[in-house]
Amino acid sequence: MTLLEERPVRVRSAEPTGRLLQPAASGERRLSWDVIRVLAVLSVVVQHATYTAQGVMPWLAPPPFTWSVEAGANTLMVVSAFFICVTIAKRRPGRWWTHRLARLLPAYLVAVLVTYGATLLAADYGYWRPGVRDLVGNLLLVQGFDPAVTYMDHSYWTLPLQLGVFTLVALTVGLLGRDLWRRPGVLPLLAWFGVVAPVLLATYATGWLKFLSDGLVMWRWQLFAIGLAMWLASTRRISLTHLAALTAAGVLAEAVITPDTDSAIVLAVACLLIAAATLGPDWDFLRIGPLPRVIGWAAGVSYGVYLMNQQIGYFFAWLAQDYAGVTGWGRLIGVLVLAFTLGWLLTRCVERPAFRALTTRRQPKERAASSSSSFSSGAPAVTRTPSG
Repeated sequence: MTLLEERPVRVRSAEPTGRLLQPAASGERRLSWDVIRVLAVLSVVVQHATYTAQGVMPWLAPPPFTWSVEAGANTLMVVSAFFICVTIAKRRPGRWWTHRLARLLPAYLVAVLVTYGATLLAADYGYWRPGVRDLVGNLLLVQGFDPAVTYMDHSYWTLPLQLGVFTLVALTVGLLGRDLWRRPGVLPLLAWFGVVAPVLLATYATGWLKFLSDGLVMWRWQLFAIGLAMWLASTRRISLTHLAALTAAGVLAEAVITPDTDSAIVLAVACLLIAAATLGPDWDFLRIGPLPRVIGWAAGVSYGVYLMNQQIGYFFAWLAQDYAGVTGWGRLIGVLVLAFTLGWLLTRCVERPAFRALTTRRQPKERAASSSSSFSSGAPAVTRTPSG
């Protein structure tokens, strides 16, 4: 979900095309994006720890509350789409694509191996036992193509979606040229296509088209369409009214495809927050003491948290209850602490060093060194909270 820039990215605005909120100053490091990512990943972890865990392990004691809303990962996809637009316009598509893969895949592959090992251990005590086909299928990201392959962790559904979209964007820009990104009428049409196509695919796709749609999770393209709309509004290419229409249509498409009113409502609220971060000033009211550094750190490890929270969180809850008698708030807090600890380790030991190792030949030493402070949000450095 992240990509480093050769120099600080400054989103430049064209002449206003309608009434639009004033974006934050160019080059400003933004706390707002970090806050949104932290809220989104917290939603994911808490939903898994309080809702889905009870379905997978019904013998667990009831949680202190239940958060059943499935909007955290959707929010992360909208944010990812916004920063696709920020970065692809300033890089050669091939290089942009390889950097995206270098950031996403090493951490994912290690997370699959760790989760596989933990699941094998749990299988000795009565849990489901994965097979070699499940391991290989997850490593190759073919879970959606092969019904015989079970997701090692259901959080991984976003990886085929992202990689498919990244590849499609890179191919499109590579074949048609980066001028495509500057044509005023093309991108709004693509955003509307991204809203309508998933509904049609989910409703009418059959045969090879359904096979491809399911494997690449194409029925979630509306999330990327919303992110594209946010970027178009931030660069004055569409009006606020147009942005509202695209966002509303995207949220409606999500509600039609995956009928869940509560999750659609929360996604709509998340889109309002993203619009505020995109079009308005930074959220300086949150710059209180060490809070910005804490939020920035949590946002920086959020991809690792996302990869490591669900299945391993289930096992922790099981162990905490059966061997330590910890339930309720204690169990929930323990899951959160474990998720962020594992996320930090994955980020520190795998994601960042792997990215440096895979991209050092393509960049000067001083820029390679700066990658150690990059986040998995896809946000250029200038939009993130200072680390000190």
